Amino acid sequence: MDALVARVRAQADRFGDTLSALAAIRAEAAGLDGRVRVEVDGDGRLTDLWITESLHDVDVRGLEQAIVDTAQRAAATAAAEHARLAGPLFDTGDTK
Repeated sequence: MDALVARVRAQADRFGDTLSALAAIRAEAAGLDGRVRVEVDGDGRLTDLWITESLHDVDVRGLEQAIVDTAQRAAATAAAEHARLAGPLFDTGDTK
């Protein structure tokens, strides 16, 4: 019984550690030669946006598209990290 309790505690600790790591995920990406940068959280939500002042050669639609494209790249990076961290929690070892 002690071994079972110890195993459950270890799994609970691992789960808690993973939840903390998932909450801490941040991913950044840059676009327009570094003139646009975005940061997203582990759920892909925009947490920060940096735009330089040197955008005189970019129209509004171009800037809009750059922000969206850059945010999507950052979100893909965050999703990959999320999957990497969460994957072991759901790995049952079953290869069916």
